[in-house]
Amino acid sequence: MFTINQINRFILSGYSSEYRALDILPLDLACLSDSGDINYSNCVISLDDCRHWQIKTRVGIFCLRRWGAGFPDISRLQFIQATLWHAECEGIDFIPLPIETKEHRGFIIFDGSYWELLPWINGVEEPPPIRTIGLDDDEVTAGIKIKCECECECDEVTAIQPFRIVAAMTSLAQFHEAVSTFPIPDLPNGYSNCVNRMLTRWQSWANGGFNELYNGIRERWNGELGDVVIKFAETGLRFQNNAVTYSGQILAALWRASRFIVRIQPIIGNCCLRHLRFDNSGVCGMIDFKKIAIDSIIIDTAALLGSMANPETEGWKLGLRAYQRIRKLDDYEIFMLKFLYHSIILLEGLEYLSDYFLLHKSMNEYQIDKITNRLEYWNIRMDTENYNRNSA
Repeated sequence: MFTINQINRFILSGYSSEYRALDILPLDLACLSDSGDINYSNCVISLDDCRHWQIKTRVGIFCLRRWGAGFPDISRLQFIQATLWHAECEGIDFIPLPIETKEHRGFIIFDGSYWELLPWINGVEEPPPIRTIGLDDDEVTAGIKIKCECECECDEVTAIQPFRIVAAMTSLAQFHEAVSTFPIPDLPNGYSNCVNRMLTRWQSWANGGFNELYNGIRERWNGELGDVVIKFAETGLRFQNNAVTYSGQILAALWRASRFIVRIQPIIGNCCLRHLRFDNSGVCGMIDFKKIAIDSIIIDTAALLGSMANPETEGWKLGLRAYQRIRKLDDYEIFMLKFLYHSIILLEGLEYLSDYFLLHKSMNEYQIDKITNRLEYWNIRMDTENYNRNSA
């Protein structure tokens, strides 16, 4: 762990003097102690060695990010920063463009890593609704509070406000429109590399991966586990069952979509509700651009819309209409939208489970608890979708 003096001496000395840190606060769950009550609302789950700090200076608050050793390489980092710079030049004002160093670069190299100083994003994070089973479309659209019917600790929950769904999808469309003119060496149409990677990963899960994960969870469960890990294992098994249920239709759809010729341009790559910040006017910030890539815009659209609303609900239709007021989707992209939402969510959850139960990556209780809550939210979302489908 770096001290404030080390950060000022070796990293922030590369910036103008007003950026010297007066105080620092670690933001990564991996750096927190398992003892005591800690408010981790601004914390980052990150299971790699990428690290973040909140930096207080005399000119404001900033975020200092240390990229993990060896990732990204310098060309990859320069591409990410160039894409964000292009978006800002095209009028996008809700992204944190790295502060320029004394040498007019977007990063500092120290201790074998790249370091970025980023503007702090204000606003609030929209918490996902915990339970939506039993709501009709009018209730979901209104964003009303309902009493939770499950046997959990929550008393009541709230659906995502419609204006925030519209604001989120409008902001995403504006970003896509802004970076559509970014110069890329390849043709503007082609196959989706992301879809092909998803297809390969699903084939791996279907060809023995699910059994391996199940055995890994049961093996750890038979050991001496604390309550936090037991809850993680229980939630993980339910999540894996959902993944198995959806895997056949996802594989078939991915195989078909892998042969589509689609529009190719810069995309965010991991756009979702938890990476947005809101104020009274709408989206005031986006964070986490480490997966920026050249691919189909439908990857972002499916991920963000799917993180806010189930298909066939008014929230989904509302968000899709908001996006298409700025960026019209073609028939291929509409086909890809629904199943990519399932694929993205399920693959992310399976990777969390694999990291802990198969690869035995180290996690503290705060990380496990936050991942468990995320998996439980996704389980409930899929239960809701099945409930709505069976009730139709």
